[in-house]
Amino acid sequence: MKNIREVRVVHLFTYLVIPLIVFSAMWTLFFVLNDNFGDSIKYLSLCVCLVASYPLLRRIAVGAVLAYKAFAPMSVRNECRFTPSCSTYMVMAINKYGLFRGVYKGIRRILRCKPPNGGEDYP
Repeated sequence: MKNIREVRVVHLFTYLVIPLIVFSAMWTLFFVLNDNFGDSIKYLSLCVCLVASYPLLRRIAVGAVLAYKAFAPMSVRNECRFTPSCSTYMVMAINKYGLFRGVYKGIRRILRCKPPNGGEDYP
């Protein structure tokens, strides 16, 4: 499969395009079908949609980072002072800690990327 700067096109579809389609279809069905049911069914279906959305949102977040790795200019991407790079760190943190804590750790890592810092740093 074709690579776009160390990211495979298949990974972009697997982590970004397909989860976005499933996520939007699921919530569209939720809003369309919920008009015909009572309140208890509405709350139950809302809970099911929220729980089912979490893994999709994790994959979408990883896909957004992979899209950044594929399309960001090399002049920007080569500025990282850490090993692994900040984008790779964020993918690792999301996979290890989950969506919210992983994104938080990734953003903290990006904010630390200043001249006195650097070196090896793993989540």
